[in-house]
Amino acid sequence: MLINAQLLFKIAACFYGMSLICAFVFGQRSRTALLVLVLGLLANMAAVGWRYWLAWPMLPMYMGPVVLPLFLGVMLALSRHRDGGWTWPAVLTLIVVIALAAVLFPKDYYIPFVKSQTIWAHLFFWFGVAGRGCFLIAAAWAMAGLTMGRGETERGRNGDTQFKSSPRHPLTPSPRHSSSPASRSMLWTVWGFTLWTLSMFTGELWSYLGWGTPVVWDDPAITTTMATWFFYICLLHLHLTGSWTARGRGMYAAAGALVVLVLNCVPELGPFRWPL
Repeated sequence: MLINAQLLFKIAACFYGMSLICAFVFGQRSRTALLVLVLGLLANMAAVGWRYWLAWPMLPMYMGPVVLPLFLGVMLALSRHRDGGWTWPAVLTLIVVIALAAVLFPKDYYIPFVKSQTIWAHLFFWFGVAGRGCFLIAAAWAMAGLTMGRGETERGRNGDTQFKSSPRHPLTPSPRHSSSPASRSMLWTVWGFTLWTLSMFTGELWSYLGWGTPVVWDDPAITTTMATWFFYICLLHLHLTGSWTARGRGMYAAAGALVVLVLNCVPELGPFRWPL
C-alpha cells in the first residue's frame, strides 16, 4: 500500500487511541502516554504537510477535523498544568473522538478551488482551527473545576467556586487564583475568542476579494460561525459583569465544547466511509 496523507492520518489516529489507553493504564503523567502522543502528532503533522504540498498555493479543503487533533495534541504535550484532575485525559479523549470521526466521515475527496490561493484564506482557516482548540481546552478546564472536591477549590464569600478574576480587571487573574481551573478556563476562552474573531475578519477579507461581498448569509457555515461567536461573547459578558453564579458560568463554559463540536466540527464531516 502506498503511503499517502489519508494513511498517515489513520496512523496518527491509531497512535492517539493508544496514547489514551496508556494514559488510563499507566497514568496521565506517564512518559509512555506522552511518547505515543508525540508519535501521533508527528504522523498527523506529516499528513497535514502532505495535503498542503499537494494543494499549494490553494487551501486544502475540509482540513479542520484533520488539523484540530494536531493543535489539541501540541497544546497537550506542551502543557505544564497536569494537576487539573481529568483535564489531560479529557482533552486526549476529544483528540481521539475528532480523529476517529475524521477517519470514518472524511471529506478529503474534494479538490481545492482557485479562489482559495490567497493568504486570507489560509489565515481564516488556521485562526479558526486554533480558536476551536482553545474553546475545547477551556471547556475541559471548566469541567475540571466543576468536578473538583470542595477542599480543592477556592471559595468565595458566598461559598461559590471562584470562576471570577481579580476585581481590578476582570480579565486579569489574581495571583491567588491564577492556577485555578476556572482561571485557566477563562484564559483559554479569551485566547479562543480572539483567534475566532481574527478568523472571522480574515474570512470576510477573503470573501470580499474573492466574491465581492464580505458575508454570504445563506451559507450555513457563516451562520454557525456567528452563532459560536455570540455564544462566547455572552460568556465573556457574564464573566465581566459577574452575572449568574460561579457554578452557572462554569457550566456555560463547559457547554462550549458541545457548541463547538456540533456547530463547527460536524458540518466539516462527510458521509460514513469504512477506513479501508
